[in-house]
Amino acid sequence: MAKKQLEWFRRSQTDRQKIAEFYATEASIFIADEAIGPIQSAGERAAKNPLHYRDGHKQGTHEYVMRRFPYIIVYRVKADKVVVLRVLHQAMRYFN
Repeated sequence: MAKKQLEWFRRSQTDRQKIAEFYATEASIFIADEAIGPIQSAGERAAKNPLHYRDGHKQGTHEYVMRRFPYIIVYRVKADKVVVLRVLHQAMRYFN
């Protein structure tokens, strides 16, 4: 399967910003950068092989579970792109 275009939905962009702000405040700007890089990479891996990762809680979505940082990349596969809908902490309940 060819790599699809990656698009970050507005809420997922806000999620990334809040994650960076949290780590910058609670730890350091270095840790904030260390968190955002893997989130971007996770989105790119999902775009490269979108059906490889588990089905999401909401029908029509998939989830990439990160290992180093406790986040889940929730995305939807479209014909020509992968749209990242949310970047959520693994402990959060969502789509309720």
